[in-house]
Amino acid sequence: MEFWGDVDDIITLTTTTTNVDLPNIVVADIPSGATINRVIGMIRMRALNNTAAVVNAINGAAVVNVKKSTGTWGVDDVALMNIPDNIWNTAASTKEGGMLIEGDNDAASEVDANATYNLRFNGNIFVDANNLELIDVAAGLKVYFTA
Repeated sequence: MEFWGDVDDIITLTTTTTNVDLPNIVVADIPSGATINRVIGMIRMRALNNTAAVVNAINGAAVVNVKKSTGTWGVDDVALMNIPDNIWNTAASTKEGGMLIEGDNDAASEVDANATYNLRFNGNIFVDANNLELIDVAAGLKVYFTA
């Protein structure tokens, strides 16, 4: 099953590393007694808008982490998606079409039941030049389970 959070209209990435929260995701309707076998993360966006006068992209590898809403960042979270260096490469002063990316990390150790989950670029995301805007961003979880 796929579960998607609300859409965030603009997430602005700058040259400063920081925590950047993604919309929360509610996992519901997993049958009682089901075994969650694998969970992967997804991010989709309608567009990328580079407001800088130079080519812009993610600067260095980043990670999206996930935790239950009742947990604590840095204690209860796990790596959900690896974001590679130079992804979302966007020409100077240009708006380009968005995309869907899926991770390959298995987060079933944290996403293990019906609950609300928080996602974030955990203090490790920044771009080459100010600013790269992610337009109409939604985050999702793909949960594989057996009942």
